[in-house]
Amino acid sequence: MLTLSEVEAAIAFDQPDLRATQQRDMIVVEGTFVVTGGDAAYDPEGPLARYGVRIELSSAYPRIEPRVFETDGRIARDPDHHINGEGDCCVTVWENWLVTAGSTSFSAYLRGPLREYFLGQFWFENTGSWPFGERAHGMSGLEEAYAEALGIPNVRKDLLYLLRFLRQQRSKGHWPCPCGSGRRVRNCHQNDLSAQRQRIKPHIAKSMLARMQPRKGELSRSSF
Repeated sequence: MLTLSEVEAAIAFDQPDLRATQQRDMIVVEGTFVVTGGDAAYDPEGPLARYGVRIELSSAYPRIEPRVFETDGRIARDPDHHINGEGDCCVTVWENWLVTAGSTSFSAYLRGPLREYFLGQFWFENTGSWPFGERAHGMSGLEEAYAEALGIPNVRKDLLYLLRFLRQQRSKGHWPCPCGSGRRVRNCHQNDLSAQRQRIKPHIAKSMLARMQPRKGELSRSSF
């Protein structure tokens, strides 16, 4: 479980203009997020930009994604500026980051997705383009990110089937292989799927499936 002392240690090192407090069942981080050109919070050339932020953290982090709000009104509140309908920042596709990141500590989150988000906002303010490219909005962008995390082509029915497979604690050798060959898992990609499950734990696969919200009538290759 994430503790207040862990959060305080992370911001003291990376973002000393932030302050953390325990508020009932969450940790709230507020203050100024400093954006630099390098990985450190401060560098000899000085900061590129500063953004007022409020970060709401569950003690279950990283299982539960932080909610981030830009508090100075500097970023337009619309999807084109990666702000969700409830006003929180669309920082990253969470499950994609959990699967691909080397570390998912709060310090890694500050240095990685959060820094890239605000660096992107600063760059867009000044150039009109996003420095790291931009995914499609909505479900299309979500599916693109999940296909990247899973390492398969972006075909919705295949994404859904593989995620249904990975959400199981154990797989059966007689299940149809997610590769679409028509063969059973035991005679096809059993070892590859076992390795995949080590990267993508069942709770992450379940979260991906929930966010994809399969449409009514969408079929899978099996009933599991």
